[in-house]
Amino acid sequence: MRKIEIFDDVRLRFPGRDEEFDLGIEVGAVCVLMAQGQAMIRRALSEAAVDQLRPIADRLDYTITATSPVSGICEVSFSPKSRRPLLRLV
Repeated sequence: MRKIEIFDDVRLRFPGRDEEFDLGIEVGAVCVLMAQGQAMIRRALSEAAVDQLRPIADRLDYTITATSPVSGICEVSFSPKSRRPLLRLV
C-alpha cells in the first residue's frame, strides 16, 4: 500500500487494496488531468503506470519525461506537445 497523489499535495492510501487497484487510480488520475488540458503534470508513478500512460499521453498530445525508476517508482512529467514556452519577466 502506497500513497497515490491525486492532485497537487493531495495523497490518498487505499488499505486492503492490491497493486492493480493502485495502478488503476494512478492512471485514472493522470488521464483526467491530461483530458482537462493541464499545462504541466508532475507525479511519482509506478513503472507499470508509466507504461500504460505512454500511449494515452501520445493520443492526447502530451510528451512524457521520466526518470529511471528507484524501487519501482519514477518521477514523471507530462507536458502538451504544442505548449508554448513559459515566459518570465526579467
